Order: sequence, then C-alpha cells, then structure tokens
Amino acid sequence: MIGEHSVVYGYDALAMPIQALFIKTTVSDYAGPVWMDTKLYHGPFFEAPDDYNGLKYVVKELFARSGKSPQIKLTYTGEIPMERGLGSSATVAYGTTVALSQFLGLELSEDEVMEITNQAETINHGKASGLDAATVNSDYLVFFNKQDGVKKLSSKLGASLLIMDTGDLGNTKEAVTMVAKQLKASPAAQARMRQLGQLADEVKAAWLAQDPERVGALFSKAQELLAFFNLSTGKIDRICQIAQKGGALGCKLSGGGLGGIVIALCKDAGSCEQIAQACQAEISNYWIEEI
Repeated sequence: MIGEHSVVYGYDALAMPIQALFIKTTVSDYAGPVWMDTKLYHGPFFEAPDDYNGLKYVVKELFARSGKSPQIKLTYTGEIPMERGLGSSATVAYGTTVALSQFLGLELSEDEVMEITNQAETINHGKASGLDAATVNSDYLVFFNKQDGVKKLSSKLGASLLIMDTGDLGNTKEAVTMVAKQLKASPAAQARMRQLGQLADEVKAAWLAQDPERVGALFSKAQELLAFFNLSTGKIDRICQIAQKGGALGCKLSGGGLGGIVIALCKDAGSCEQIAQACQAEISNYWIEEI
C-alpha cells in the first residue's frame, strides 16, 4: 500500500493481504527425486531455475532440521502473478515452510517459520525487509517496520482499492539495487527516501481517521517520489493519469516497481470498475478489494 523501498531502510510501511489471490502448497510422497509441479515448471526440484533458489533453501533447511531426506512432490496451485510486487515469492516460501514442516513432523514456532521465510526472501530479492512475509501471514492490514515488527490493523478505511496488473514483470532485486546506488551517491535521493518513509505514518493516521481523500492524496505523492527513483514506467504513468481523470482519489505503483502492479484508491467499487474499463488497453488483469 505504502512504504515501498523505504521499509528496507527502517521506515514504516503499510501492506494488505489480497484475499482474492492465493497459492496453495501441497506436499505428498513421491517415488523418485524431490519433484515440483507449478504452472511454470514441472521437474526435479533441485534442478529448477535460480528463480526458485529461495524455495530450495527452505527445503534443504527443513530436511536438515528434521534429519530426514524423504522422496516428496511439492505441488503449487492457485495463482498470484509473479514479479508484480504481489508477494508471490513470500506466499510460496511461507506456504512451503508450513506445509513441509507439518509433513516432516517439525513443530516450528511462528518465529521460526518467519525466520525461514524471510531468509528465503533475502535469497530471492537481495535485501528483504520482512514486510511481504509478515503480510502473507496476516488476515488484516499490516503496519510494519524492521525495529518493531508487525502490528495488525483491523479498522476499515471505507473505500475501495483497484489493483491493476500492468502485465509487465517487475524486478525487485534490480529495483532495490538501483535505489541503493542512488542513495549512496545523492543527498537529494536520501531526502526523498525520508519523505517516502514519513508518508507511511501519514497514511496510517489518515486511515485510522477514515479519511480516504487524504490517503489518496498521499498515494499520489508517494508515486511522485517513487518516479524520482526511476521506479515508474511509461505504462504506470499512463495508468495513473487515466485513473486520476476517472475520479480516483489517488494512484501509485505497488511493490518494487519497474513494472508490476498499480493501485488506485476509489470511493466505491463502481468507480473502480469504470477506471478498470478505461485502462483496458494498458492492463492485463484487475481486482477490486473493499477496504
């Protein structure tokens, strides 16, 4: 929702689990080497592409903790678009940790599950904040920072959120590295990162006050700052322009950037639907969440 990139540097962030999107992890006995079935890959688990290195860590770690190396098949069903800033890698890492630990008879604490999930995320993305893992382990809005961890917010804003998939892959690792280089080289970039960090606190306050107009304005301000770091794209900019003209309260990219997801805050589901239709030439899919 807010706090992309700034959360990596210790600032607050606000994130929301999307109930309409999920991936189910199933572990079963298998006659052969460890196997994996996903929409994109079917084959020996440990021969999977490097994109799955975080998952390989999870399986190796749990095998080591259990002292077992069983013949299993890992099956992933459901769909969360990958590399869109929707937390697909955290969802799969968390689900695999929970499912495989149950299969192996390990009684992992929640802290241990989150530690393993976050390590997988670090392997996947470089410098992982822990936000994605915290969000996929929640049924509520999550207010998060690295110092204090997770605080769940059950209060509603009283608005609707339009989530639009650009159809373009983002690249979190590339985006995080790019921002880090700018921060190292530029005091102006550091100042804007501080502004990004402050916006999350302002959004939280406006959310608790049930002020959707204020939240929308803060979303749009965040988009300006993220664009400064070259994280936006021409398509994201066009979608935001269409959304603003269509009456959105605010619009921004969501996640690492360089593609991926755009979110528009709207007064109601009808407004979301109208904006989504106006954006059809720019998006591959969309979802509407009541918030």
